[in-house]
Amino acid sequence: MSAPAAPAPGARANYVFRGVGAIPGPAVESAADFPEVFAVPVPPETIVFAAVAGPGDLPRILRRLESLGMHVESVHRVRELPRTEHRAPA
Repeated sequence: MSAPAAPAPGARANYVFRGVGAIPGPAVESAADFPEVFAVPVPPETIVFAAVAGPGDLPRILRRLESLGMHVESVHRVRELPRTEHRAPA
């Protein structure tokens, strides 16, 4: 299987962060690092879906999630974020 194509300049890439530890939803959604984000608690895990500007932002975002109480165990790039009525419109 080949690696996903790099996003066009200025395009956002979609990522899924999985880990343990609950993080307050409003704290994540208010973070400037995440223009489009939502967290789904699935005890004992937390799954965070986010659109990020590019792979260079990943270390900063990982530090932010950990500062909010989530121990990130995996990060995966995905084609699109799930649609949900709980997300604020972009």
